[in-house]
Amino acid sequence: MVNDMIDDKPQGGPDRSTAAYVVSCLLLAVPADGALAQSASGGPPGECVPLSEQYPDLGTEQSVSAKQLFTTVWGSFELPGGPCGYDSAEAHYNALLEDAQRRGGPTRHTATSLPDWSGHWGTENSTGELAIVGLNSTTEGMAARLKPAAREQFLSDARMWREDQAIDPISFCLPPNFPRWFTEYGFREHFLTPDKALLGSEMVNEFRRVFTDGRPHPSEEWLTNEWLGYSIGFWDGDVLTIWTKGIKEGILQRNMPRQTNQMEVIERWKKVDPVAANVEITPNTLGSEYIPSERIEIEVTMYDPTFVEPWHTVVAFYKEDDRSAAAKEQIWPHQWSCVEGSQWYITDDGVISQYAPGEKPDITDPDFWFNENYVHQ
Repeated sequence: MVNDMIDDKPQGGPDRSTAAYVVSCLLLAVPADGALAQSASGGPPGECVPLSEQYPDLGTEQSVSAKQLFTTVWGSFELPGGPCGYDSAEAHYNALLEDAQRRGGPTRHTATSLPDWSGHWGTENSTGELAIVGLNSTTEGMAARLKPAAREQFLSDARMWREDQAIDPISFCLPPNFPRWFTEYGFREHFLTPDKALLGSEMVNEFRRVFTDGRPHPSEEWLTNEWLGYSIGFWDGDVLTIWTKGIKEGILQRNMPRQTNQMEVIERWKKVDPVAANVEITPNTLGSEYIPSERIEIEVTMYDPTFVEPWHTVVAFYKEDDRSAAAKEQIWPHQWSCVEGSQWYITDDGVISQYAPGEKPDITDPDFWFNENYVHQ
């Protein structure tokens, strides 16, 4: 296990000696009793030991799993709710709601008072650990975030990814899931109304619906597990707070850990202006032109029973620069052509054929695309 981690030694971040790095990897070995230090979500009060203290030689000042320090205008990398976070997403959401209520909120926007999030946006990969193919995270730091069984599964998955084996719903023409939704490429569009925010991504034609009309999540009788889950939220001035639950089992991103269908996520969205704030940020837009004064930053806190403590990070979107005539001609969202449930396959004899009705495995079931014995030969 240690050798697997050393292969992915982080680049950037604070300086560290080889010896210190190896020692930090050895610290990740599971204790004899298979236990980790207790966190706020798993142990009695007073026994919380933050991951940053358990593994001071991993990651950066901002995160135990980050490769480098990140710059933001507004978003904070400090874990909400104290050194080990809130006990649950519900407690986190209620604390934010109660804070807004103490100040006279939540804000009831009208069609004209809502923030202006118009235009086309893209995933900004220079901020936070939820980035394309996990490029801002380290294997050993992510392993430290996981309880023993989940850690071993993640390290096994990491070996398969290095061997170009696909443990990924996208490989089966399925949606990327949430919160991996943040890392998708392609254009994004946001449509805000007083009672609902529609947050769209060109990839797989996905739209998240965030209800801000005061409704709760569906009851347990009606709650199912969906690719994007069920999202409710409220406005606190120009900040949109979201609580999402009812998500499918999946992966955070290739080269990143799995998540269970018990994951719940708290987000806080805010549009910022780096130029006016005099904050120098060079977005990683994978080559797209961007407007320097237009940026959306989102604080994301993920709660999953496989995590030692809640995982808090920041993600960002850049605004596509479509101000020129040439850009207006080129920037058009397209229909994503990947078709879930295609019936075609290749037989052992190399013949293209089709499954008969009822014969095809249920590829929307994570047990199918996680089944190493069946799929990943």
